[in-house]
Parts: sequence; C-alpha cells; structure tokens
Amino acid sequence: MSMHRPGAPAPQPSRPVARPLTAAQICGIVVFPLLGAGLALASMPVADVLTLLAGCGAIGAATIAAAGGGRRLLTTLATTAVRATVGTDADAK
Repeated sequence: MSMHRPGAPAPQPSRPVARPLTAAQICGIVVFPLLGAGLALASMPVADVLTLLAGCGAIGAATIAAAGGGRRLLTTLATTAVRATVGTDADAK
C-alpha cells in the first residue's frame, strides 16, 4: 500500500523555532563591551575589567538559573564558587 496521497501537502522537516532575543539579552550584549571599554579608557587595568565583567556575568547567569528553576545548575555554580574561594580541590577529602 502506498503512503502517497495526491493533493496532500509535503511533510515539513521538524526543527526548533528560534525565539527572538529579549530586551534584557540585547541590553547585556551591548552594555558589557561598552562598560568594559569605558572602564579601560578610565585607566582601570584590563585584567580587573575582565574580572569584574566575568563576576557580573556569573551573577547574571546564577540569577537566570534561579529564576528558571535550575536548582541543579545553581547548586553546581554555588559549589564551584565556594570551592574556588576556599581553594580546595574538588576530589580531595
């Protein structure tokens, strides 16, 4: 038996629909480089600028994970941050 049906529309490939960027995402994409450039021009050392912006990005990622219900991701981030602060090895007991 043939699966072809005359007049039926051709099947479309299934692919995820891309979501448009939100205002907050666009703002983050634009503000981070501008803030870094402004701080560098204000004679802040580049290493300090990168550290500051990385910290801000980590805080933003943790906030989004917490708001989205990503408890497992948030727990992993918190554990990693605590271990990095204390200076212990993850496998040491």
